[in-house]
Amino acid sequence: MNVISKTNLSLAIGLAIVLFSVSVLPVLAAGTTVPGHAKKVENNKIDQDDNDYPDAGIYVNGHYTSLYAYDANGDYYWDLGDGRIYKTVDSVDDLDQNTVTTCDYVVNYRADFGNDPYMNEGWIQNHINCSGYDDNGQYNYLIVSQTDPRYTGNPDWAIWGTWEYHVLTESHSGNLVRPENHVI
Repeated sequence: MNVISKTNLSLAIGLAIVLFSVSVLPVLAAGTTVPGHAKKVENNKIDQDDNDYPDAGIYVNGHYTSLYAYDANGDYYWDLGDGRIYKTVDSVDDLDQNTVTTCDYVVNYRADFGNDPYMNEGWIQNHINCSGYDDNGQYNYLIVSQTDPRYTGNPDWAIWGTWEYHVLTESHSGNLVRPENHVI
């Protein structure tokens, strides 16, 4: 993998991590949970203390999309997918069209939030498709917590303490993690 690819991969993964950490709870509140969970929220079955976070021990599923676009001038437009937009310009069209790069994110997760805004256990998967001036790559990663049967404890792939990459792929490079196959 060349230096540019490592930089782009780091950028894509870093943005996805930030995206997840700043987006997941407003998205949960916005109704992107699976239909069965919506009824459980209404009936206080997954949030009995009404603090807008799933209670400890409750796993919730989520799915959302996001768009991150930037140009060589350092300007960016980031639509988090839940109504919030971080930006230095008013729209993607206001970026330098000669140097613009766009990255579309699809985020899926299953997690126990432990009655607070942070994932305690579970997994998160991101599909990232970038195109434009300095990146035309596709990225996919799956991060699992220590309670997931796919967790290996390998410190080389650790992230967030007791979480690790299980899959970390970049187009034309394959799975950089190369997880072990588990014998059942």
